[in-house]
Amino acid sequence: MGWLYRLVAVMLCCWGPLAWAQEGVSGQLLPRTAQARIAALDVDSEQWRLPDRASRDELAQQLLELALADVHPLFNRLWLRLSRDGQTARSPAFYAELYLTLKVFRQRWHALDWDSRERIRLDQLDFSASEAERDAYRQALLGGSLWTHVSAMRPAVPRYLETRQQLHALLAEARRQPWERGLPSLLLHPGESHPAMSRIKLLLERLGDLEPGQEPTDELYSYELEPIIRHFQRRHGLQDDGVIGPRTLSWLRVSPQSRAVILARSLLRRDIPIPDGPRYVLVNLPEYRLRVMEAGAEIFSSRVIVGQLTRQTPLLSSRIASVVLNPPWGVPRSILQKDILPKLEKDPAYLQKEQFDILNYQGVAVDPLSIAMPAALRDGFPYQLRQRPGDHNALGRYKFYLPNNEAIYLHATPSHRLFEADKRTISSGCVRVERAPEFAALLLEGSRWSPERVEQILQETKTKWLPLRQSVPIRMVYWRSWLDDEGWLQFRDDIYGLDADASNGNREVMATLLSQASRA
Repeated sequence: MGWLYRLVAVMLCCWGPLAWAQEGVSGQLLPRTAQARIAALDVDSEQWRLPDRASRDELAQQLLELALADVHPLFNRLWLRLSRDGQTARSPAFYAELYLTLKVFRQRWHALDWDSRERIRLDQLDFSASEAERDAYRQALLGGSLWTHVSAMRPAVPRYLETRQQLHALLAEARRQPWERGLPSLLLHPGESHPAMSRIKLLLERLGDLEPGQEPTDELYSYELEPIIRHFQRRHGLQDDGVIGPRTLSWLRVSPQSRAVILARSLLRRDIPIPDGPRYVLVNLPEYRLRVMEAGAEIFSSRVIVGQLTRQTPLLSSRIASVVLNPPWGVPRSILQKDILPKLEKDPAYLQKEQFDILNYQGVAVDPLSIAMPAALRDGFPYQLRQRPGDHNALGRYKFYLPNNEAIYLHATPSHRLFEADKRTISSGCVRVERAPEFAALLLEGSRWSPERVEQILQETKTKWLPLRQSVPIRMVYWRSWLDDEGWLQFRDDIYGLDADASNGNREVMATLLSQASRA
């Protein structure tokens, strides 16, 4: 990591002489009370001396990540002050302000509600520091322990320092030369040629997927290049068919600086408190993947299907309380109106074929023959539907119940072919689990519900609720980038558009990162 600290140190020392304009940079950076407190510090006294170089560099690095992620104007303005003004880099008052801002932010970040964290909604966040927090900074500064406090503010993310290196590598690549954005639309199979192929190879080299000189810079998509394309597709969550088509081209067009923004925002989202208990479940929506974590290690994984754009799976934190075997499906009103009634209009026998019971609003079964169906459809079908348990049921044989206000749960599905698609935003909000039987067995481990008893219940059609011995925490997250076990950066689509407004980062911040650092 020595190179990283040297890089930040060079940035801090060398940017001052560049004499960048500072109009509109200072401004009101903190709420008025906090600004007044920091301005009142006696910065000329010994007790407010400049922090040590390692602490300054670390604070600058943490600020860089937040400014790059473009999550709040405050961080952008602090970064612009630091990068454009050489005096700021030597100001004890600025580092007191920066430390307290980052310290308070981390505390407030971990206290945010789950949806606000995953959507990075920080508009109402209060950055003001208390007297106790300012006193703690002064004591750490004078006592020589500031570095311990500063380094403890790093995101609690596995392999964080390695990910930080990857972040700087992306920025360094972005500085080398502009990114190729003119790739044409094409569909190319191994053995075929296209004039754009030489540019595609260059992009693969710049992203590290292809070794320089490994492939001739010609127009041929060689069979030797096919494994490289497949690997590129896998690390972007695409179907690894080796065909260079629209989705592969879409990720090839994403520049290193845009990738750095995605990675920086993911670093923030992944900085989450570890749930209580030895085991918890993570569902990463953009990855279409469920994981069971135990003692920091992954012990189970399954592909999942999540909500479509117009019926998104909510970002929530809950606990799985029960496994339901042979669940019936009570059709939500929205699905009834949007999906089922149009099918019923085309096929009057649809409800019978799919084994739906019709209920009135008191939950009493209604004889289908007693319903004047054309009139009922015109009136919006004033009934409820419940699909009987069985292999035909939309929930499959397993439902995983978790208390929440959205009526969202996990479940199996009879349509296993749908898991083969690389883009799996096709449900009505709930999460379909491919390996539902194995997931249920894992959750029921150590309970009185042995695999033999479960299998016996599944042979019937009677619904059975199996409460877990201890509920298991579950987190629905929105992580679009991470470093995998082999050291490769993984990237995923912005399936719900949560990063759309920040896809290219803040223009002024990015300009300092791509131009000033290159001069230094």
